[in-house]
Amino acid sequence: MSRVRNRTRGLTAHWRRRGGALALIWTLITLGLATMLWMSGFRAWPVYLTAMPGAVVSVLLWIGVARTRRGRAAEKQPSG
Repeated sequence: MSRVRNRTRGLTAHWRRRGGALALIWTLITLGLATMLWMSGFRAWPVYLTAMPGAVVSVLLWIGVARTRRGRAAEKQPSG
């Protein structure tokens, strides 16, 4: 049982370190949804409100990725 927990923790830590992949996948799915709606002929703006929650999550994920990368860059610089 502890091996499963360790593996789950390892996967969770990996996703935290590599948050860019999750943000990219989420962004592509959201853009794909909006593109699919546009191509199928839906032009009324309320239809696109279905994609708004995904877009908000995407922005928050990218902010998290940027903060993580900035934090790592600060850790690598020697303090003088």
